[in-house]
Amino acid sequence: MTGPTRLVLEILFDGERHFSADDLFEELDRRSPGISQSTVYRVLQRLGQLQIIEHVHSGVGSTFYHLRQHNHAHLVCTDCGSITDVPDTIFEQLTQTAQTDYSFTVQTHHAAILGRCANCATSS
Repeated sequence: MTGPTRLVLEILFDGERHFSADDLFEELDRRSPGISQSTVYRVLQRLGQLQIIEHVHSGVGSTFYHLRQHNHAHLVCTDCGSITDVPDTIFEQLTQTAQTDYSFTVQTHHAAILGRCANCATSS
């Protein structure tokens, strides 16, 4: 395992948040200056191919990355950008209906569900 790969995994294991590639690059540069952005992208691509991490299209900002250790989906607030992890089970009805009625398999991890968080909904 390369040094940059080990550092990316450490950051993801240590972090309680979702990281964009830029976030990971900044943290890597803080911990070990001199690692290029292209190296970070290559590491992320390889870890994705190995199914160690997954990327999620947020719909309102950068794609973000997290470890695949817990199966969950994401709700992203279109106002403040907050990300809420939710269990896959909340999409069971949608997944079943899409499969039964449309022969369509839903991938709940690849993209976030957009909406407004409680704080933003009550502040307007």
